[in-house]
Order: sequence, then C-alpha cells, then structure tokens
Amino acid sequence: MHIHFISASFNRDKSKQYIIKSSSHKISISSYDDHNYPSRRLAMHPRLKGKIPKMLEWKFVNADWYVWLDDSFSVVSETLAEDILKVAGENKLCLFRHPDRNSIKEEFEFVQKKLNNKNLYLHSRYDGEPIKEQVKHYLNNPSFKDNNLFSMGFFAYHKSMKPLMLDWFLENIAWSIQDQISFPYVLQKHKVKYSVFEGTFLRNPYVKHELTKNVTFVKKLNYKIKNFWIAIKSIRG
Repeated sequence: MHIHFISASFNRDKSKQYIIKSSSHKISISSYDDHNYPSRRLAMHPRLKGKIPKMLEWKFVNADWYVWLDDSFSVVSETLAEDILKVAGENKLCLFRHPDRNSIKEEFEFVQKKLNNKNLYLHSRYDGEPIKEQVKHYLNNPSFKDNNLFSMGFFAYHKSMKPLMLDWFLENIAWSIQDQISFPYVLQKHKVKYSVFEGTFLRNPYVKHELTKNVTFVKKLNYKIKNFWIAIKSIRG
C-alpha cells in the first residue's frame, strides 16, 4: 500500500519537513512552498493555490491513499500510516468532526460574527468571499441536510475519492475558499461513507496542532498570574 502525505505553506516560511515511516507500507511525502512549487502569482492568491495540493495531489502523484496535513500540525504517532488505515476500515475517507459546531449554518454564523467584529485573522482569510451567498445556495437545495461539519486541516482519502476531491476544489473556485463550508455539501452529494478519527484536531493520538501548544501556554500563564495575585494579597494581609 502506497500512502502519500501532503503539506504546503505558500507566501510564508518554508513548509514543514515531516518524517513519517512505516514497516508495512510505502510512504512518500510532499511538502510544498514557494521554493519548490510554481508561484502562480499572476493567477492565484496563495490561499487558493494551497487548495491544489490539498485537493488535487492525485493528479501529480500516484498513490493508494493521500493524507493532507496543514503545516500547523506535527506528527505524534509513530505508526500514523497504520493508524489511518485502521480507522478507515472499509471506508475510503477519514475525517475529524468539528469540535465546536455541527453544521455549515453554524460555521457561517460564527465566521460572520467575527468578520462583523473586525477580527483581523478571519478578515485576512475571508474578507470579500461570498460565504453568505454560498451557504444560502446550499441550504436552498432541498436534498441537502445540514447536519455535519468537519475540521479539514487533517484528513485522509483513498484514490477512489478523486471525483469528490475534484468537486470540492471546484466549489472553492466557484464560491469561497472556506473549504469547511463546501465539504459537507460535496460529501453528501457523492453519498460517501466515511470514518471518524478519535478525538478532535486539537486533542488526538495522531497529530498535534500548534494551537494546542498556545492554549497550554496561556493556561500556564494564567495559572502563574493567578498565583502571583494570591501571593500579593497574602503579603498585603
């Protein structure tokens, strides 16, 4: 079994270099950045360019399974390839459920509220994107049930999922690059059965997200600040 891992970082630092091994399967890894990938600077924003390796790597590399990792992830499991196949079972797609929201409507409302409040991070990603129109279009489809949302920073798919991945890419072209919005719609359209990874993208036995480190740091900092003020109050009597 050939399992191909993909990551990319465009218009930023060099992409992270992963070391993933398996005694049972062939492993290949592509880590793309502006030094080893066509710039496309006259045609594509870096965020849209990143969708090519994320969704269309099968056009360029032949493998049995493809695994996407946002470069904000580090590998924790020493048997990641075997773990993915075990989770997959008979299914051809492995996903993390979203830890906080359960529908694209909820996701849109969350993003829209942040945009309205001038959230700099989300403005840098989605300002000008027709997310509202996109969600309305999906919800107006009577056959679409809005009851799923997934974290798409880490997922795995079998080569038989090429039609689904192509459709997902086209939705990012036609609508917004907020790919969490379009994925449930495409998934339901293709009537694909999928497996769910244990835990969430933040806490799981497979990979570690850099946000986890930040959350841990903030918790430790708050704990130290709390103890500091307790000590000050104790000194003051």
